[in-house]
Amino acid sequence: MRCWVSALAILVMLSCRERTRSVAAITIDQAADSYVHLVLALGDRDPDSLDAYHGPPAWQAEVRANPTSLDAIQRAANALEAQLASGRLSSDDEEVRRAFLVRQLRAIVARIDILRGARPAFADEAAALFGVRVPAAADTVRLRSIRAALDRLLPGHGDLRARLMAFDRRFLVPAERLPAVLARAIERCRTATLQHAGLPSSERVDVEYVHDLPWSAFTRYQGRFRSRIQVNADSRLTVDRALDLACHEGYPGHHVIDSLIEARWGTRRMELNVRPLFSPQALLHEGAASVASSLAFDDDARIAFERDELFPLAGLVPTAVADHVRLTRLVDDLREAETDVARRYLDGELDFPRASAALARDALISSSDATLKFLNEYRTYAVTYTLGRDRVAAYLDARAGAPYEAAGRWRAYLQLVTDPAQTVPGEPARK
Repeated sequence: MRCWVSALAILVMLSCRERTRSVAAITIDQAADSYVHLVLALGDRDPDSLDAYHGPPAWQAEVRANPTSLDAIQRAANALEAQLASGRLSSDDEEVRRAFLVRQLRAIVARIDILRGARPAFADEAAALFGVRVPAAADTVRLRSIRAALDRLLPGHGDLRARLMAFDRRFLVPAERLPAVLARAIERCRTATLQHAGLPSSERVDVEYVHDLPWSAFTRYQGRFRSRIQVNADSRLTVDRALDLACHEGYPGHHVIDSLIEARWGTRRMELNVRPLFSPQALLHEGAASVASSLAFDDDARIAFERDELFPLAGLVPTAVADHVRLTRLVDDLREAETDVARRYLDGELDFPRASAALARDALISSSDATLKFLNEYRTYAVTYTLGRDRVAAYLDARAGAPYEAAGRWRAYLQLVTDPAQTVPGEPARK
């Protein structure tokens, strides 16, 4: 294992040199080590910025024992990015690593600007942090078509959101039954994943229920193929949302993605042992996890599993299960409207009450105030669930083969999430 002291020394050296002067050459491994320390230093100053870390504990302990200012972190990130961006490295493998580090370091610099008070336009911020281009406006024709389909399927007349909420109440999992439902859902998602992906024999997930979490659930990868999924006990989940969460957080979502990366790369690429929350890497992983349930189940298998196993575990009568699944997928397709409202809200075009009303009306979000509070803290991270999901889904569909082949989507998914050369599909080629 490389010495963390040398990595810190390089970080300090980079932060102190003038950008106009040449910086002594460093190896790609040394650059990766310095990058990890920069992410950890940023996470120490702003916990929201650190998504996951499973590298040497001594590195994180050293960073905590020697706090670094945001200014120093940004100077070091700028200097390291400038050196890496200045020329091509000696091999294709090193070039892939260089390009990955450059993308990630630029996101660190942009995140620190925001922490220090910068408020760029939504599209500019999303591009700087996640490398994704946000459409200037939503496709209103497509969104109207989706809402018209919902109007035909939902019982009753009048306000669409009120009818959707009334319909969903029939499928809410009672709080005392949620652990059993989620446990069975995770088990079945794992079985489906093992048909296509080889996982380490020691992998496992542990689930705990917590309160006051800003997310429905959050997965913390702990290294050595183990993850801890924290579920917001205050959230009310329908049966279908519970299954989606099991796939998203566990199999083949976040837990599987991180386990496969560690299995493939181990400590040979230290930069993959850490993940900043606001980065192109996070966009790819969140987008991939958001399509995980569509990999694990086609519609027929999903309906049968929910009807025959999850509904009884939830103590619910398994009626209208097919409508429940279909309506939930249609609501998911309204996420473009959510992105559009988020853009207008963060750009100051909508105040809080009008943005809340727009989320309820256009995206049919039941907890629109909570969504806006999430945006207040995490800002453009919302695009990872919307644009990230849509881009990954389109990428997988294009590689499913003709006629449609589920195995083709799986192969594309597994390659996409474990290859650090990949960026979000459909975006500009990496530099």
